[in-house]
Amino acid sequence: MKKQEPQGENDENFTVFSYRELRLATRGFSASNKIGEGAFGCVYKGFLANGSIVAVKMLSIELESFLVYNYMENNSLAQVESKTGSNLVGRQGKRFHSELLGGLAYLHDEVRPHIVHRDIKACNILLDQNLVPKVSDFGLSRVLRNDVSHISTHVAGTLGYLAPEYAFSGRLTRKTDVYSFGVLLLEVISGQTVVNFDLEHGEHYLVQKAWELYRANRILHLVDPILGMNYPKEDVVRFIKVGLLCVQETARFRPEMSTALKMLTNDVDMEGVQISQPGLVADLMNIKLGQKTTFRSLYSSNLESTPSSLSSCS
Repeated sequence: MKKQEPQGENDENFTVFSYRELRLATRGFSASNKIGEGAFGCVYKGFLANGSIVAVKMLSIELESFLVYNYMENNSLAQVESKTGSNLVGRQGKRFHSELLGGLAYLHDEVRPHIVHRDIKACNILLDQNLVPKVSDFGLSRVLRNDVSHISTHVAGTLGYLAPEYAFSGRLTRKTDVYSFGVLLLEVISGQTVVNFDLEHGEHYLVQKAWELYRANRILHLVDPILGMNYPKEDVVRFIKVGLLCVQETARFRPEMSTALKMLTNDVDMEGVQISQPGLVADLMNIKLGQKTTFRSLYSSNLESTPSSLSSCS
């Protein structure tokens, strides 16, 4: 938040901190307190005078502008997937994904004007001490004003999570986020990266692999092998089907976030639901890049394993 009077509350019920308070809390924005770096600035762990632990996002050091968030003890989903995968697929899976979907459905349907996040991925889902998910990093988000169904914009986001119609035409709708969520759901269940060019041809993209296993009636082969057989098969099959519904190539076939939530919680009968093939962004040269986006950023933070990001995932 911008430097103003010492800690207090403004008319909108937000706490306002002075620059001095945040500098002290982060030990002078020390490198040892740095916990991440997004598209719009570095993030530092801070300890306030009242004992609270916060995350301080630096927007502009020159203007002394910052955003202060509650600190998430478990960092991001990307950082803890390997440790908590069994929980997020097993007994806690339905609760976790339902809470995440509920938050996204709120952005799409309840908030006016509607908000499209544009960069739903594992490193933008923060987890508190109870593994409750919090959607973060709205730096790329866009609003749909006056109930318009779509807007046209240059592409931003992360390869592997990008809906094809958005990547190739810049047509942004709420179904763009639905696609990204579907990829994320498949990622959590499988424990695999969403794009990996080190694998054999035909297995570069997680959604493609999931689709082939579904067509071969081997859907449970997608589940992270670290789980063994210790997971509720009925729930996992439903999760995978919801994920595949969300990543269908034709955007209008994808469910709304609110409908996907009902499917996930078994409030909608999925018996006989038809799933069509997923969309893929395989032709990178046809992505509608903006002036500030280059293909170098495709290889940002995962160069050694998967050239997967238009935006960094750190």
